[in-house]
Amino acid sequence: MNDRTVARSIALGRVAFGLTMLLIPHTVLARVGEDQSGPLMWMARAFGIRDMVLGFGAIMELTEEDPEGRWVAYGAAADTCDAVAAVVWREELGVAGMAATLSLAVPAAAGGWWSAFGLHRNRAAHGADTMRT
Repeated sequence: MNDRTVARSIALGRVAFGLTMLLIPHTVLARVGEDQSGPLMWMARAFGIRDMVLGFGAIMELTEEDPEGRWVAYGAAADTCDAVAAVVWREELGVAGMAATLSLAVPAAAGGWWSAFGLHRNRAAHGADTMRT
């Protein structure tokens, strides 16, 4: 898989997850506990909107001929922060919540950083080749 394919896959997954969190947060959060209060649902929907914006930003960037990878890096940064927050506040999140968060955030962060750096490197190399001709 090349950098663009990895980045696109993560971005599409991010949009799908975000849309799910926006439309059916009760279903997604059913395993976290019985408290499905209004504020928790609002936070889940806000989280979904964040993921949709990051995903659509990356998808739009990837339509460019030689994308820089900036939006891909933004998504990777968000996933990295989610993973760190899950570990730091694991007692609030619970073991199941931490495991669920890490199972999504860690692979998305790793793939996101890998593809963002690859896209940036490719753009730099392509730009250098263009400068020589």
